[in-house]
Amino acid sequence: MKKSVLIIGLIALPPQSASAEWVRASGSYIFPPVMTEAEACQQAETRARADAVRQVTGETLSSEEAMRCTEQGDEAECARNSTVWTMVGGDIRSIRDRKVETMVEVETFRKCVVSFEADVHVAEGRPDPNFDVGVALNNTVYRDGENLNVTLKPSQPMAVQIFQWLPYEKGDTQVGRIFPNQFDAADRIAKSVTIPTEAGAKRYDLKVSFPSGQPSSRKMVDEYLMVVATKKPMVLRDSYSLDDFNRVVAEIPQGDRRIVRRLYNIVRGAE
Repeated sequence: MKKSVLIIGLIALPPQSASAEWVRASGSYIFPPVMTEAEACQQAETRARADAVRQVTGETLSSEEAMRCTEQGDEAECARNSTVWTMVGGDIRSIRDRKVETMVEVETFRKCVVSFEADVHVAEGRPDPNFDVGVALNNTVYRDGENLNVTLKPSQPMAVQIFQWLPYEKGDTQVGRIFPNQFDAADRIAKSVTIPTEAGAKRYDLKVSFPSGQPSSRKMVDEYLMVVATKKPMVLRDSYSLDDFNRVVAEIPQGDRRIVRRLYNIVRGAE
């Protein structure tokens, strides 16, 4: 989604204390003859990493996300992206005793299994059940050029920032902040509000855009939002690589934050 907002860069969040835990994790991927073993094992490793983070944070792929992936054209890539997105909030600092095994699964299909021990770092504390925010999008599937609106319903006053992950982007622009921005600066909310806010909607909108450079056979892509709600305002940058964003989120004490993820799809327009 191309943002119609210009964002002012801010300084990075200072590190907070975190806890670490070694866990044994594994992931597997069944692949056909047309897929290389290296690609399949990379998929398996991604699942193993997600398994390691899940054991510490409890984050899983929701049934809603799984259904959205099933409905789109490239189910495997969408599922992988969703799995990666659930890992945000847990930082794998080290891996040991890594093992890779490939075996025949059925007929011409094979399976790659990756297992290892992972040192997973998460923020100190436990989530506060009284600190929560409901998040709803105006659609789950958008056509190229349509407006995206995000409705937030806080359980109590909170500071809120909304980030977007574009899986098809690389480098330091994979994750970008879409709210607050220079046209909509009210980053603290106390009641239900829709982004863009009433005042902000007079100055800008958020339009989704099917990304250029995609294969002609690709009719739909998946993109992701993350609402980062905190009890106190946090100074975060306007853009990150996915790894850097993950590390920053993992440093915010769990009792001081609530993270809500949402997946949506964009359909290619008529050519």
